[in-house]
Amino acid sequence: MVKKMIKNDIRTKTAASFISIALLSIVVFSITINILIINNFGIYIKQSANVQFDNIASSIAETYKETGSWNETGSRMAHTLMMSGYDIVVRDLKGNIVIKTPSMLSMMGMASSSKMSTQTLPIVVDGKKVAYVDITYSGTMPMSKLDYKFLYDVNKYIALITILTIALVLIISIYVAKYLTKPILNIAKVAGKLESGDYDVRVEEIPKEEELLALTAAINHLGASLKSQGMLRAQLTQNIAHELRTPLSTLRSHLEAIIDGVWEPSKERIESLYEEVVRLSNLINDIELLNKIEIDNLKINKARFNLSELIKSLLINYESIFINKNQHLEKNIEDDIFVNADKDRLSEVLINLLTNANKYTGEGGNIKVRLCREGQYAVITVSDNGIGISKEDLPFIYERFYRSEKSRSRDYGGSGLGLSITKAIVKAHNGTINVESILNEGTKFTVKLPLYQQNS
Repeated sequence: MVKKMIKNDIRTKTAASFISIALLSIVVFSITINILIINNFGIYIKQSANVQFDNIASSIAETYKETGSWNETGSRMAHTLMMSGYDIVVRDLKGNIVIKTPSMLSMMGMASSSKMSTQTLPIVVDGKKVAYVDITYSGTMPMSKLDYKFLYDVNKYIALITILTIALVLIISIYVAKYLTKPILNIAKVAGKLESGDYDVRVEEIPKEEELLALTAAINHLGASLKSQGMLRAQLTQNIAHELRTPLSTLRSHLEAIIDGVWEPSKERIESLYEEVVRLSNLINDIELLNKIEIDNLKINKARFNLSELIKSLLINYESIFINKNQHLEKNIEDDIFVNADKDRLSEVLINLLTNANKYTGEGGNIKVRLCREGQYAVITVSDNGIGISKEDLPFIYERFYRSEKSRSRDYGGSGLGLSITKAIVKAHNGTINVESILNEGTKFTVKLPLYQQNS
């Protein structure tokens, strides 16, 4: 029954923690205050007793001054001193006992030797010492009814304040625990729905606390990412099936035609079939390359080389593809920029960016290739004034087989893996690749690679 009543959740545990800490603090505070009050009150009682001792010595001195005789003084004060609870012994300056008055407690045998308090004070008459008085109090220090009432009231108020404070702490702790844990519980609820496959759910109540705000943003971003990844997975499966189906369908139809005798197995037809096989082989190689990169098994053979010369050489080799489309190629290559990288892999990156620029830019278009230094990086930019990429498609252009309706249309050919491989290779070199594009206006890719360092 108790286990059912005590929930094992963060809200209950947070409230219990607050309450435990607060109660412990209250108890320690109350005990400390009580001890301090009692100790200080004890000091007050002792000081009051000292005043009482001084009063007794003064009374004896005044009486002696009036009577001029110790016997008369003792007779006059005997009853008063006896009932006060003090043992009084008066000694003259020679040490002779001139007055001795026991207290009522001593006479009844109720005095406690373990609790005796004795002071010796001088008896001064007209500025001269005439005797000494030993004043002994048996039992506890003398306290009046007002003293006892004061202690009782103080303890009563401490207890009352403690009870009220505990009640207030309970209320505040429950409220604070609810306030702090509500966004966490909301996030946990959303995370549970995401786990079950509901990728449309989001955390609606945005907390103000910086840490919880960051956590909420991360969960909402995760939901959006899972949703987009789910869509991409579905599209990936569809695109892979399409990429494989097209060459296989061509192979099948052509081979069936040859088998049925509709077509002759001529050299041209066999070469056409071979091209489809090569296309399938390249597609599989690209997928295998991506898998190797993603599981860190891609072998990167780094060496120092002149990136400027590599880009110049590639531009010469691929100049014909731009000439064939009457495209204007603007080159701005800074000399002698060295990097420590895999030359063949970076060639793949550059070739892919150049061929994409050529492919998605129309007849007579403009293409710009630039290489320069920026701090500790070599920066390569390839820009064009081609068909561009829509804002909706930009976040997904590096996904496998992703194609938009326009800028990545199948009418332009390719496997749809080029940019995925490009990004993976750049990342393997501790570099970055970014894209800026406006639909129907053009696209600009920027690649940053660490420069060669003498001590690297």
